[in-house]
Amino acid sequence: MAEIRIVSVRKIKIGSKVQCDIFSKDGALILKKGNIMTEDALKRLESLGVTRVLVEAGTVELVDEHPEAAKKNLPSDNIDKYSENFILKKEFEQGKAALLNKDVDGAHDVAVSMTDKLLTSGSIKKELEELKYGTEGVVTHSLNTAVLAGAIGIDNGFRKETIEELVVGGMLHDIGKLFIDPAVLNKQGRLTDAEYAIMKTHAEEGYKKLCDNKGVTQNVRLMAFQHHENNDGSGYPKGLKGDQILWEARIIHVVDVYEAMTAKRCYKDSLLPGDVMEFVMGRYSTMFDTAAIDMFLKTIPAYKKGDLVRLSDGSGCQVLESNPKNSLRPLIVNLSTMKVIDLYTDKDYLSKTIVELVSKEGEIVKHSN
Repeated sequence: MAEIRIVSVRKIKIGSKVQCDIFSKDGALILKKGNIMTEDALKRLESLGVTRVLVEAGTVELVDEHPEAAKKNLPSDNIDKYSENFILKKEFEQGKAALLNKDVDGAHDVAVSMTDKLLTSGSIKKELEELKYGTEGVVTHSLNTAVLAGAIGIDNGFRKETIEELVVGGMLHDIGKLFIDPAVLNKQGRLTDAEYAIMKTHAEEGYKKLCDNKGVTQNVRLMAFQHHENNDGSGYPKGLKGDQILWEARIIHVVDVYEAMTAKRCYKDSLLPGDVMEFVMGRYSTMFDTAAIDMFLKTIPAYKKGDLVRLSDGSGCQVLESNPKNSLRPLIVNLSTMKVIDLYTDKDYLSKTIVELVSKEGEIVKHSN
């Protein structure tokens, strides 16, 4: 079976012959196989909301969307890849600007607006499926953490005030990193002991910065201060344990680790979501609070609707629905046979596992051995 990838339409080189039919969301043929990708064709695709297409590897000529970033070996931003259909697109753009400007008040206000939209969206599931785990570092990580934390609050019936604090806390939990020397923050490769000591100061520094803003609640400040504290007391900066750690900070801790490990960074490759879920579950009651893990696993899907995955038997499949009972065993369809498979209940597939994921940006994330 040919390797299948999802690519941004903007990555298809202008003048390149398209070797695949491109359809709109309602199934209408927009660009026929063999046609040339022109500026007009690109604009038409974007006007119809088509931002990504499914292709076989090597069937279209691609261009680098961020050549300057690649030359400098810097992380590229993925916020501009969100379509207008993403209800938080405006807030993500505003949040990015606020964080890069170290504007705590601005980031706080954006998080409050995000909370309102999440609470009125009707279904948090769609917004979780839209999230992109990117390489921007503190910015994208903070925005994603805010949504993931808010989703846990909403899905588990928290009161509005608590959900808002979780979203704001997710947005601002790493604010201290924006004041760390970029040479340390964006270093490729393993940090030295001295550099790691500098990096660890971000929790306390973030708390101090947030104390300068009267509009930020004490709970949000403590989320920044305590989000690296472990349930068994092995974390930092104070070595707190169990109930000594703010409940909301325990939720941010789980989400923070999950988002960071599933995202690609300048110093590491992304990990398969299922592998990260296994990592989290393996630290039940030691690194993470047990109730926080249970809520996290109930809410956050390891594999999202539309994800392209490969099973341990080599078959290429697409996720149809996530599984709330076991996030690692979604409902899928085999792309060769078109057979629909429930990995959670199908006896013939109980021994099969997902070993590879094609991300929304077309990058392949493999099982870590």
